[in-house]
Amino acid sequence: ISFNSVDSSLSSLKNCQSYINTGMDIATHVALDLVESFNDVEDVNSVENVMLEYAAMDRELNHYMKAIEETVNQIKREKPENIPDLKYLVNEKFTALESKNTDSDLQKNEKYMYFKDQLKEMRKQCKSYLKKKKDSL
Repeated sequence: ISFNSVDSSLSSLKNCQSYINTGMDIATHVALDLVESFNDVEDVNSVENVMLEYAAMDRELNHYMKAIEETVNQIKREKPENIPDLKYLVNEKFTALESKNTDSDLQKNEKYMYFKDQLKEMRKQCKSYLKKKKDSL
């Protein structure tokens, strides 16, 4: 059994992952700019929700790629006589991985945690700046 097309598709999915990471980087910069320019907390919260959506996409994509890789590796090891229903097996593994999802998983996403840390630091800097400005008046 040849898995060249599967390998090619996995490579494309990994490119999608880089797009998600880029989106998360951009969202972080936007949120920091919003905080720095003293914009409404609601605007920053909207960007935080976008970050959580990116984290969900990242998790789903990782689960899907893992399901594909595990299924292909299993088939390569077992070398069945009849080609199994690859789509069914991948969906089965993917569903099992997705069933373990929790909202707290999203908040443990590395980029989301970095985002929260950066926001906290920027807010601290802005408060310090405002305090100095107020004290100088």
